[in-house]
Amino acid sequence: MIIVTGQARFGAGEIDRLRSGFAAWFEESRRRAGCISYHFAVDVADPDLLHVIEYWDDEASIDAHMTDMGMLMQTLAGTQMLSLKVDAYEARFVKTLMGE
Repeated sequence: MIIVTGQARFGAGEIDRLRSGFAAWFEESRRRAGCISYHFAVDVADPDLLHVIEYWDDEASIDAHMTDMGMLMQTLAGTQMLSLKVDAYEARFVKTLMGE
């Protein structure tokens, strides 16, 4: 499994303006082959910071996903994005830390 984490910093109020576009993009991404999970959250201490976490079956699934980003690019057109960082990690289950 591959885990992708990302943070994007936007200008004041941009995340609220983009929320419906992001929701549509994430729903689309969740339907893609190899996507296990795809989520985003606005930082509770910083309303202009968006966190993204994705789980994919393998690198081939991510590569296919990355070649079709048009819907996201349309959402972001004209947006004030101040920074972006997205990383991918190989993962293996170790143990449950809390809960069932």
